[in-house]
Amino acid sequence: MKQAIRSRMVLVICLVLGALNLSGCVGARMGVSWPAIGLIDLYGETHITVAYNNDVAILSPANGAPARLISPIDGEVLRDSQNNPRTWILRGSENDGSQFFSAPIRLDDDTVLIADNNKRLLKVDSVILEVQRAYPLDDKVLTNSLVADDTIYVPFQNGGLSAISLQDFRLKWKLATDAGVWAQPLLVDDMLIVPSIDHFLYAVDSSTGARLWTADLGGAVASTPLHANGRLYVGSFNKSFFEISLDGAIMSTYATQNWVWGTPAIDEYGVIYVADLSGYVHALDSENGLRERWSVQIAERGIRAGPLVYGDRVIVASRDGKVYWLDRRDGQLLNAREIDERPELLGDMMLLEPGADLTIDEPLLLVSSVHDARLLIAFGVDGRQTWVYPR
Repeated sequence: MKQAIRSRMVLVICLVLGALNLSGCVGARMGVSWPAIGLIDLYGETHITVAYNNDVAILSPANGAPARLISPIDGEVLRDSQNNPRTWILRGSENDGSQFFSAPIRLDDDTVLIADNNKRLLKVDSVILEVQRAYPLDDKVLTNSLVADDTIYVPFQNGGLSAISLQDFRLKWKLATDAGVWAQPLLVDDMLIVPSIDHFLYAVDSSTGARLWTADLGGAVASTPLHANGRLYVGSFNKSFFEISLDGAIMSTYATQNWVWGTPAIDEYGVIYVADLSGYVHALDSENGLRERWSVQIAERGIRAGPLVYGDRVIVASRDGKVYWLDRRDGQLLNAREIDERPELLGDMMLLEPGADLTIDEPLLLVSSVHDARLLIAFGVDGRQTWVYPR
């Protein structure tokens, strides 16, 4: 009976996602889902990665330009047959029609791994940008994989997860779920936390895959939990947000206005910020049973991405094509920036701060959209736009 109920719930989610022009229940189509962004070391510096539909690119954080390919022999820029500099953009059209919704992972100085939506794990020579080998996977991949020690944990669009050795690419173990895993898993010490559309949060031994506990959250779980204060914080599609102990017990629950689809943020005072698909942002006290501090409807449409906290502000990006800066003390709107043509902002944001390996002069907020001409937009933390990467 439970399986039948969950199957019907997944079908309902699929129909709703179809109406939202998102993907998940059938094979990904061009123009759906959202970009996956990440960071990767290239030539001794930290670069930005963006994977969306049929391209994967590595970008300079200074200006958003694709990184140039450099010969490891003489340090010169590699050029094509027309003497144009070659840049780090892997084309799915040149690799069996691959589509990409998972950020690349650095394996070593010359190699990256990219899981594609064609059921493959691609080992790519990052110097000449050629696929060295394609390892078969059980299913399509719709979100970022996780690397820890010598293992890559690959979540699958239609259900389950595989732990694969990075030494010889053998399968170590599998986790079966009744529906898809649409968010990157989380590693807490030796425990791997896996969210699933089948309503469950799974905890397994990261070495063996042995199940430690499961927590039924009453609705699809489509975001990576936040680990803070020795607890887990995650929302679900039953309009609820949960505080969960590391042994799987639900400690507190907060009712949101709609589905929660983004990882929450937490500040230094233990206040957790959660956004939902009705455009609300909620501030909750993690030390007092998720007691509400404030709740405001700030966006015209839903907020899929998780919030970010910077200084005295909470930042959210919405499906209405706007980025909002709120006062974290009371939720008051401080600033809003509208992206040209107001494309849907669905992908998770990223905040970069200057460092030894990160060649930027000031902090950058990265926001991704589903508009090809504005795939990735960089803002200063004050809302000033600094560059745009078009696909």
